[in-house]
Amino acid sequence: MIKFKKIKGNFVHNSAVIAWDKIQIGKGNVIGPNVIIGTDAQHPYLKSNGKIVIGNYNTFREFTTIHLPTITKKITKIGNKCYFMTLSHIAHDCNIEDEVFFSNNVTLGGNTHVMKKSQLGFNVTVHQNQVIGSFSMIGMSSVITKKTKVLPGYIFAGNPAKKISLNKIGMKKKNISKNDIKKELLRYKLLIKEHQFYS
Repeated sequence: MIKFKKIKGNFVHNSAVIAWDKIQIGKGNVIGPNVIIGTDAQHPYLKSNGKIVIGNYNTFREFTTIHLPTITKKITKIGNKCYFMTLSHIAHDCNIEDEVFFSNNVTLGGNTHVMKKSQLGFNVTVHQNQVIGSFSMIGMSSVITKKTKVLPGYIFAGNPAKKISLNKIGMKKKNISKNDIKKELLRYKLLIKEHQFYS
């Protein structure tokens, strides 16, 4: 039987493993069976240092894992209204903005920044220190390498992933304007400069 309990305004499955003393969490989140939040960073040299911050109304499906940050950022952060399907992995120091969607088995390398309203398909793998642009869509089984530039508003697919076309349908559904894209492109460029420091 699938049993949830209400903790701090969130619905948490009995089998979830959560380091409550190492996270700051909002309300309305659903944390499913065997989700693990707050284990040490998978890093060969740096120890865990900091906390995990989770916003409101996110869904974490079965076996999702979220790791503690390191000295790199001292924070692993998830925004609001994100949906993480089974076996999603959010590594140390990652930043996931609002309304991001992960399909099954998406894996992020450490210190990856996923900008708002982007969608990652089944089995997508992202190299560490990457930035995924807002309103982008990444096709299933794609590999985002160190050199891939995932610009806001585009569809990417392949191994290594390449730019396919504008995400017209996705942007129409989300009522995204050309001006929105321009703003996010500027923000994307700033984030890229920041992440180049760690590469």
